Amino acid sequence: MSSSLPVIQTMLMEEFGLTAEQVQPESELSALGVDSLATVEFMFMLEDKFKLKMTGEPLPIKTVGEIAREVDRMLAGQSPEGS
Repeated sequence: MSSSLPVIQTMLMEEFGLTAEQVQPESELSALGVDSLATVEFMFMLEDKFKLKMTGEPLPIKTVGEIAREVDRMLAGQSPEGS
């Protein structure tokens, strides 16, 4: 299980007025009423929360679980590259 998933689920519930049942890993953001602009804004909130720096092109994120996987990937990659 993703280490960031519970935090992301809580943030989604608070930010978008969703329930725990709605923010399951397989839940599609569009079905929750979270459009692409809101997803980008939410990713910036996650960047602040987890002290991340998002670089490169944004990945197409469609589900709650994909957000968690991306955050976990960035957290794992915070150590200097090439070490």
